[in-house]
Amino acid sequence: MEKRNDQTENKEKYSLDWFEKRAFSSLNKVSNGVFDYSDSLLLYIPGSDEEYEKVQHEGNPYHEIVTAPEREYLERIAKDVVARLPDNFEYIDLGPGSEHKEQYIFDQLVVQRKKCVYRPVDISEKFLDMAASHAEKQSITTEPICASFEELPDVLQKSDTPRFVSLGLTYSNYKPQEILKLLADIANSDGYVFINSQIRERVDIKRLAEIYGKDVVSITTAKLKLLGLDAEIDVENLHANEGIEMWCSLKNVTPRLAEMGLKIGDRILLFQSLRPSMEKLKHDLDEAGFSNYTMFDIGGSFVGVLIKKPLQDKSKEATGR
Repeated sequence: MEKRNDQTENKEKYSLDWFEKRAFSSLNKVSNGVFDYSDSLLLYIPGSDEEYEKVQHEGNPYHEIVTAPEREYLERIAKDVVARLPDNFEYIDLGPGSEHKEQYIFDQLVVQRKKCVYRPVDISEKFLDMAASHAEKQSITTEPICASFEELPDVLQKSDTPRFVSLGLTYSNYKPQEILKLLADIANSDGYVFINSQIRERVDIKRLAEIYGKDVVSITTAKLKLLGLDAEIDVENLHANEGIEMWCSLKNVTPRLAEMGLKIGDRILLFQSLRPSMEKLKHDLDEAGFSNYTMFDIGGSFVGVLIKKPLQDKSKEATGR
C-alpha cells in the first residue's frame, strides 16, 4: 500500500517538464484546422492551484450555479449512497479538490457503522495533502496516491476489499466512453463507481457558458503556456460555447506547433465540462455496458449514478430515486 511518506518519487515525476511533454502528446488533430487539447489533467499544473480554488469561492458566480448546488446534492444523497456500499471498502477519491465533499460520506460511515480506507488520488500535492490531513484528523485510515487517473489500474495493488471509486463532476471533463471504461478498470471485480453530472435541461446553459467564458477562462492560461503560447498575445476568440466547451483560435504559431501541423487561424479545444441531458447520460451508461446501477435523482440540476460491478450484459436493471 502507498503511504504518505512514499510520495517523493511521484513529486519529482510530475514536474513542469512532465507536464510539457504530456501537453504536446495530448494535442490531437480532430479535423482540418481543429485540434483537441482538452486533457483536464493539464489544468493542475504546479502553481495553478489558486486559480482553481478561486472560481469555487462563495460569492463567485461559478460557486452559485455549480459548487453550492453540487454540495447540497451530495449531502442529501450521501445516506442512500453509503447504504448501498459494503461494511468495509476502499474509498478511491479521484481528484478530491479543496471542497471536502468526501465529508458527507465520512459522516454517513459513522452513522451507519461502516469503515473504509480512504485513498485520495491527485497529482497536486497541495490537494492531496489537504484531503489526507482532513481524513486523518477524523481517525480515518488514509493512503493517498500521487498519480494520474489512467495510471491507477496499474498502481493499485490487488485487494479482496471492494472499491468505491468516486469521480463526481470531474466526469464531465472527459469523453463519456473513455472515462467510464477507465473507471471500470479502476474498480476491482466487486467494486462500485460513482459519478455525478449537472443535467443540461435543468440548468441555465447560457448563463453557465458565460460564467465559464468569463470566470473559468483563467485556469486555461497556464495550460496554453505549456504549448509555448501566451493567452493575451498568441490566441483570440477565447470563449465557452453552450456545450460548455472552451475554445480559442491561434493568432501566432510557434515553430514546434508548426511542425505538428498547426497554423494561424486553427481552432483549439482547451477544456470541456459537458452537461448531458438525462437521456444522454442514460445512453452513455448503456453504451458503456453498465447493467446494474442506481440513479439518484432528487429533482435538482445534479444527478448521480452508483454503478455496481461487474459489467454484465446491456439489459439495464436501473432504479431511479
